[in-house]
Amino acid sequence: MFKAIGLLILLWGLSQFFGSAFAALDSAARESFKTIEMAAIVSQQQLQTQLQN
Repeated sequence: MFKAIGLLILLWGLSQFFGSAFAALDSAARESFKTIEMAAIVSQQQLQTQLQN
């Protein structure tokens, strides 16, 4: 009985921890993609400028 309650508490704690960890990972991935997109846009603009000169 006590082991079952302990297991439930452990599972609840892990779900709370991993829930916030996945949210943080999602946010970090989203911001990384935004940075990569901005770098690609700047590179494209620089290439177009060099080709026009």
